[in-house]
Amino acid sequence: MENPAAPAESLNIEQLLQLHALTKDVAKFCQKQLRGYLETLALLFRPRRTLGEAIEGGERESVGGAERTVAELRELYRRVAPRPFDLRPELKLPLESISTQMQLYEWEYQHETKTDRGWRPIKVSAPLTWVVAYSSPYSPGMLRQALAGQEECDPEAVRAFVLRACVLHLHFAKFPAIADLLAGLRYRVEVRRSPELGDLPLVTVSAPFGTIRPADDLVTLASGLAGGASFAEVLDVATARNLVDPLREQIAPIFRSHGQEI
Repeated sequence: MENPAAPAESLNIEQLLQLHALTKDVAKFCQKQLRGYLETLALLFRPRRTLGEAIEGGERESVGGAERTVAELRELYRRVAPRPFDLRPELKLPLESISTQMQLYEWEYQHETKTDRGWRPIKVSAPLTWVVAYSSPYSPGMLRQALAGQEECDPEAVRAFVLRACVLHLHFAKFPAIADLLAGLRYRVEVRRSPELGDLPLVTVSAPFGTIRPADDLVTLASGLAGGASFAEVLDVATARNLVDPLREQIAPIFRSHGQEI
């Protein structure tokens, strides 16, 4: 994983179970809040704002710099489409219309835990970090399963997810103020990559407090109690208690320039 949680060596199973319950409720609250923000900002995510008439639509819409953005999209798609997706690298224009109803999926990664019988793969989720994606037939988890042969693979659904991920990545790059706006609302935007999905850029949004992964023996025990090979990170309580206000930090230099501390 990119940016794995640091192990929390001091946790025991009782504390872990308590933290799981707390984390679940905090994540539910934050996801609902973030979903509301994204629905309010839906018009800002219109692909035609960057790609212009390269996107299907009833109205003509001239967008400055659209040709360059389309060229960047072609190059990005050409680079990520072949592996591991086995897609043809060419894009045919115009692209299909893309809904601005944004989807949120928990960030997941594979972690190898050491056991008495050797190394065991565990699927770990980060409940306070979400992949933000345009709506498509596959979720990131479904796409991983299809590529691994665990589910029937629909090439058109694969293409739709890959294309939309590329479009959203470029959209955030062209409009960095969207990330700034979310940061002002305390949610951090990052671009991450998942080893199972090659070099495909995935836009993620994280809550202002982090999660942690305990030591491997506790991860193995907890995943076994849950009846499978999966584990959810738990809230790093210290980061929630020591939450810093971004606006306060931004105006602190102004206060200091007037000889005052905020």
